[in-house]
Amino acid sequence: MATRQARTYDVSVDRQKAAQAAGTYDLSDLPGPLSEPISAARVGKNPRQDKMLTAAEALTDVTRLTLGAALAIYGRPESRWANAYWRRAGNAASMTELLSYARQLIGMRPDGQLVVCLCGHAGQGPCIPLWAPRDEVSLTVQPNDLVLRFDDVVAD
Repeated sequence: MATRQARTYDVSVDRQKAAQAAGTYDLSDLPGPLSEPISAARVGKNPRQDKMLTAAEALTDVTRLTLGAALAIYGRPESRWANAYWRRAGNAASMTELLSYARQLIGMRPDGQLVVCLCGHAGQGPCIPLWAPRDEVSLTVQPNDLVLRFDDVVAD
């Protein structure tokens, strides 16, 4: 459980035994600010097959939450939807709108409270993030998913 004194939280990662998606994709396949996370990795079928896309040595380095940070999971479909929205918005969609396409979005508020984001707009109107408090959080990933960490995304 995260508390006000907690400055970091190591998020557990549950790997699903799904079939590996055909083809791989990279940060350059994500639109706008999504392609510039603080830390990122592409998940393999097992930890030895994980590929660090930024300066990280292991997936645990990517999934360490700090105050105000968020972790987003993008599979191939989610990255395509975010790209399509980016183009429809004239390459000017907000970070919140792009993050709303993530399969899973979790974070840590500046006060240390762990949260999951229930936002979503699917291009159908304004995107208002709803951060629901949780005592603990975890990620569920499939092979070839991108795990992205962004700082200063979660507000009080």
